[in-house]
Amino acid sequence: MRNSLVPLIAAVVLLAIGVVLIRPKVDRGQGGPEVNAGILRLPKRDPIRTPSADLAGSTAAKLLSGMRDDGLWRTVVVAGDDREPTTQAAMLALGESLYTAGMIALMDPVQNAGEPTPPWPLPADRIIRIATRESAIGASPSAPWRATLVFTISEPRLPAGHPAEGLLPPPVLGESVVLVEHDGRPGSGQTPGWPERWAATGRSCVQAMLGALLPPSGLQRAGDPLGSDWNSAIPFPTSTPELRWAGAFQHDLARGWIGFIAGRTITTNNGIREAAVDPLLRRLKNGTWQPVDDGGAWRQWTRLRDGVRQHFAIRDRGDGWSASMWIERPDTASLIDGWLAAARTGDAGARAHLRRLLSVPGLPEVQRVRIEQAGR
Repeated sequence: MRNSLVPLIAAVVLLAIGVVLIRPKVDRGQGGPEVNAGILRLPKRDPIRTPSADLAGSTAAKLLSGMRDDGLWRTVVVAGDDREPTTQAAMLALGESLYTAGMIALMDPVQNAGEPTPPWPLPADRIIRIATRESAIGASPSAPWRATLVFTISEPRLPAGHPAEGLLPPPVLGESVVLVEHDGRPGSGQTPGWPERWAATGRSCVQAMLGALLPPSGLQRAGDPLGSDWNSAIPFPTSTPELRWAGAFQHDLARGWIGFIAGRTITTNNGIREAAVDPLLRRLKNGTWQPVDDGGAWRQWTRLRDGVRQHFAIRDRGDGWSASMWIERPDTASLIDGWLAAARTGDAGARAHLRRLLSVPGLPEVQRVRIEQAGR
């Protein structure tokens, strides 16, 4: 029995040595803040959990393309395009700003390889993607830091040329891109820790971005959405680890998801190289999806799930694939009946719905005529 303990003791000793040898050579917190996927919830009494270090230096933002936004949002997807510490810090800082403005921040960091991105079935007003273009982070929180970040702001909507694009109202704005240059160092006499330094860097970059993107009024939670209530949650989309769902949308005549597959190829667990879209194609083929032959640039499928007709489409975009899943409203006539009746009683919201429907290219002509005649 005593001899049988020798291998066990030797294994424990080797494990302890191994732990010491592979111990990370970075300080606690040096890798940036942790950002978890899901709805960001902060303590109501102390929404800013970590104090910011006092920084000297500069943080400047420039609107590279697109136009200024109004900042009147309710739900925003905050997505990371990489796992850089500066990206994580900016994501958390933006989530804090949205939260304190009374909005819902859906945090979407890059997941580990092989893990699917969890979709959140909440219609979003904006998707804000954050990427670190370059960074030079010092070996200590008291060192000078430099970083360049790119913020891309867009609406969650079906892309131009999509087979169901005509069911959506015209876009509120095009895609906007803001470049932020950060060059900071602690103020005189300051010796911050890693958390305080990351908080300061992330918040300064986000405040500069919002200043370049929004009017002086800044973030202000919008009122009740004009989009109609479908009386049910948006169904979860078919997914694979390679397919990243960017966000959900919901309008009067259609609702669903937009997403993308980045890159051209992947390596399977068996070491085989294949197209990055192949796992999704197998998932669709083995499921209840039926292909739709339309001969267009978008490959389409459809299925009946829980009494609702769902549609799926992908398109090769060169550097990957665009993907979408959507549902078309089946009860358009009764929906308009209700709004017409409400508008006759002076309901301003119903009138706004009807006016917006007239801007939807795919509105059935018979319903368009009814709305136009009622407005005369």
